[in-house]
Formats: sequence, structure tokens, C-alpha cells
Amino acid sequence: MDRDLRKAAVALLARRSRTGRGLLEKLVALGFPEADASAVVTEFGGKGWLADGEEALDEAFERKRRRLPPGLTPAERSKKLLAHLVRRGFAPAAVLEALRRKGETADDDLPDVDV
Repeated sequence: MDRDLRKAAVALLARRSRTGRGLLEKLVALGFPEADASAVVTEFGGKGWLADGEEALDEAFERKRRRLPPGLTPAERSKKLLAHLVRRGFAPAAVLEALRRKGETADDDLPDVDV
């Protein structure tokens, strides 16, 4: 496997935690072959280097919540948080649960998504 691919993956993980899906997408966007990138993601996942759990979701959630502009309605906040976290590779159902758990939204504020 390409040494530059491994270096790129480690550098991406050093900046912030990433899900397996998020790391794969970023590596492919950087121009690495998907099959090679997938092998590295699988290897790193086996080592526990990827953030696919609730802790990673909470970390990404808090980081995005701090960056939201003031004055948003609860529905607008929920939509922005949901969209961002799903793009980062988290499952929509897990994000919706995090929104409820963190008191960020009421059920009637939740955007329509397929979960």
C-alpha cells in the first residue's frame, strides 16, 4: 500500500477524529484510489483509531454547535446540526438521538430524514 496514503490518513486523524466513512471520503477526495483508501480505513478501524462511537458524535456535535450563528430557531439549529453530522459520516438515527439527548430540539422541530 502507498506510504503517502498512510501518511495522509494519519495527518487527517491528527487534526480531528473522523469516522471510517468520513476518512474514506476525504482520502478519495484527495485523489487516492478508493480500494487502497478502504484498506487503510479498515486497518485503522481495527486499531481503534477511528471515531465511530457516541463519543465521536458528541465531540463533533459540540464543535458544530459552538460554530452556529446566534439567532437561529430551534428548527434551524436542528437542521444545520443534522445535515453537518450526517455529512461527517454519522448515522441519521444516531444524530437524531444526540439532538434529543442534548436538548437541542423538540421532536416537532426535527427535520424529515430517512433513518
